[in-house]
Amino acid sequence: MIRKDNKVLKDGSTKTYIRIMEGYRPAPGQPPKQRTLKSFGYLEDQADPEAFMREVEAYDADPSNREQISSNKMYSGQNRKYNYGYKYLESVYSQLGIAEFIKNYTASTGFRGNYSLDEIFKLLILLRILAPDSKRASTQRQGAFYGWDPQIELHNVYRALDHMAQFSVELQRHLDERVKALIGRDLKYAFYDVTNYFFEIDFPDEDGDRQRGVSKEHRVDPIVQMGLFIDQNGLPVSMSLFPGNTSDTLTLQPVMVDVKNAYQMQRLIVVADKGLNSTKNIDFICQNGDGYVVSQVLRGKKGKRYQETLLDESGYVWNKDRTYKYKLFTEEYVGKGEAGQPEARQRQVLIYWKKAEADMARRKREEKLKKAAQACKNAAYGIKHGSQEYVREEILDIETGELEEVGKKTIRSVNLEKAENDALLDGYFCLMTSEMDYDAAKIREVYSGLWRIEQSFRIMKSDLEARPVYVSTKEHIRAHFLICFVALLLIRLVQHSMGSQALSVERLTAALLAANCKIKRGGFVELDDVGGSMAFAKRKNKHGEMVDTLAFSDKDQIACDYALIQQAFGTDLYEVEIKQEAFSRFLKKISLKL
Repeated sequence: MIRKDNKVLKDGSTKTYIRIMEGYRPAPGQPPKQRTLKSFGYLEDQADPEAFMREVEAYDADPSNREQISSNKMYSGQNRKYNYGYKYLESVYSQLGIAEFIKNYTASTGFRGNYSLDEIFKLLILLRILAPDSKRASTQRQGAFYGWDPQIELHNVYRALDHMAQFSVELQRHLDERVKALIGRDLKYAFYDVTNYFFEIDFPDEDGDRQRGVSKEHRVDPIVQMGLFIDQNGLPVSMSLFPGNTSDTLTLQPVMVDVKNAYQMQRLIVVADKGLNSTKNIDFICQNGDGYVVSQVLRGKKGKRYQETLLDESGYVWNKDRTYKYKLFTEEYVGKGEAGQPEARQRQVLIYWKKAEADMARRKREEKLKKAAQACKNAAYGIKHGSQEYVREEILDIETGELEEVGKKTIRSVNLEKAENDALLDGYFCLMTSEMDYDAAKIREVYSGLWRIEQSFRIMKSDLEARPVYVSTKEHIRAHFLICFVALLLIRLVQHSMGSQALSVERLTAALLAANCKIKRGGFVELDDVGGSMAFAKRKNKHGEMVDTLAFSDKDQIACDYALIQQAFGTDLYEVEIKQEAFSRFLKKISLKL
């Protein structure tokens, strides 16, 4: 298109400036804009204006000139890359019906904000997966997406967090219903565990959740506790927050009540580790007609009751190569009923031993003993963990030479007696269950699912960078963890759909972040190659599993991962250049195959 602009010069004269213009849309659904293809100068300055205009018209008529970009400048928007990989995650967000839920929330609460609560929530969730950062930094990245320009202001993000805290519980219930509708959900077993997240602040709250407690990461910063329930597929069911000084054992009971009421469970079998195995929790579970499969500590005072049975070799069943043995027996014990009265109960106790675990424990202790001997030699002190647990300190009376509590000299030595006692329990584990029809294999199978919740915690802490937490108010903290919870659910649904080919969060996000494009002249979209990381060659190990070797293959790891993602979402597009209309149709078809 030829454009003629009349421009008034400094001397008051007027000249006609000639340019070739092109119309385009920055992205689907956005208003059209214009850009300059070539500037020809002033018509009045030409020696032969008619010949000049024929040259301009010829240039305008030649379609090949539409690809010239000599007038483009960096940072002008004409050379910007847009990510479209987010569309895969957005489709899962849509399948979960979150937009409809928020629409109903705003209608029922009389929401009057002049911003889109759904747009803010979606942006924070998708970026929590793709590029986790602070709320401020996430808002700065909102212009990086193809076909999505939410126009979010930072102060509205913080206002939206208050609303997210309000609908947190209801949204978790809504998501459970959607998961049931999409893939089904069996909540006969619910795996429960607790972890904590730290804040980089100097002092705890006077009246809030940020309190000093026993940190899983051995930090001294104030923390909050999170209790998480997941199902047998590793999909999160619900999360609850507690002040950081709340003991792990005290979180189970209120969460069980909420979960059973909210999700209308008749009977729940709780699977938990030894940190939640307390007498009060076992009584509570049994009083409500529920069941449990929990691990039991074997060392220290709490583990003494089973040590005699454990060390008695009679009754063990061995495997063929004698690398594993177990004994399963029924134990009668007295608990408390609802009114506090004594109540006779039964449970099964499984004690088992694994040679591989025993060898690992022995090697670790040998390493600790070496360090303990070195610490005693150098008179070095340390925290009472690790090698220091095998350092014995005794007080010597200098005058009499006897060990007493009144001397001034401390003698440090390696505690070999403790090491020998610890060695007796290497490789042994103990599980207890209320389910009397379970055999040993069933008990271990049910308990083994607990690793998924540990993995979920690692994903939230490492891949989703849920901590350190930078927001400070109680509402904003709860909104932050709701965002992390929903992001975890999205990731887990994608992994569940991929089955045995499921990618780690790191590889999944690397592939989605590499799915970028440019908007070109003439209504075309140019797609970048999705790649950039050499893949390792694979071979079968002794178990018949395909594992990486140290040699590189001729394939690209990110490209292979992106192909798996496309397969999971039922898409197949590898064009380098495509019309915007066709590209938009492709994006609309993206849907996770659940």
